[in-house]
Amino acid sequence: MSSSRSWRLLACVLLAGRASAGAAQERVFPRVPAFELPEASPRVYGLVGRIISARRGESDFGAEPEADVAIGENLPVLALRRGPRPVTLGFGTQVYGRFSLGDKKSALISNDWVVELNTTALLGAWSLTGEIYHESSHLGDEYRDRFGASRLDWTREVAAAWVSYGRGPVRVTGNLSYVLIDQLDLDRAGGALAADYEGRPFGRLLGAPVRAVGGVFFESWAATSWRVSTSAKLGIALTRSDGGREIGLALIAHDGLSTQRQFFRHESRYIGGELRFDL
Repeated sequence: MSSSRSWRLLACVLLAGRASAGAAQERVFPRVPAFELPEASPRVYGLVGRIISARRGESDFGAEPEADVAIGENLPVLALRRGPRPVTLGFGTQVYGRFSLGDKKSALISNDWVVELNTTALLGAWSLTGEIYHESSHLGDEYRDRFGASRLDWTREVAAAWVSYGRGPVRVTGNLSYVLIDQLDLDRAGGALAADYEGRPFGRLLGAPVRAVGGVFFESWAATSWRVSTSAKLGIALTRSDGGREIGLALIAHDGLSTQRQFFRHESRYIGGELRFDL
């Protein structure tokens, strides 16, 4: 075999090996869009801080200024199918804390915890997600001590399905859920409907493209006689030029039942502002 032919053969082997290694790397932590909650959902992914004015406070603090802090992320960890219509297995966690700003000690009112597994299929304009998650909720120590409150045993396992369709700047999402295990033995079905808007860039801020974002989110559970709660959001998002992480700044509003699981039967109404960083 000639020397030039040997070098060509070796180059082909190396290139094939590199391609195989790249394909193997795409199987774990694939570079595909992760499952995202609707824009106006009170449950969020990212690092989020909210300052709200509770017009109808669900806790014993009543109407007052409060802070909502959340951190959570969902990551595609395994590609079950690759290609233009991938199917991925994802893992996510979320933590939420609500604080009183009217109390001189900024008392922690409650905190909620979520851990989930999900499978998402990206089918062009459609996306389908099935998830199973564990959710628990706890009273803050300062709140419990001040009001002599008792923790509600909100510990449960939930199965949920999400269907989303988007064309152009608008995406519509529907959700159905069913509680598999519930320590309170409540009625188990639930559902949600959302519409999101994501505009085109209309300028630049701090060197990043700026676009308008907004949405509405409707949620209802059998456990609360299908009382519909409504959340809304309107703001801007700064996105990296490569389409990576973004920063969001928005006005938010909620009217319906409490987003804190410790007070899930209590009426809540607030307006406020949100600052969000993608993780």
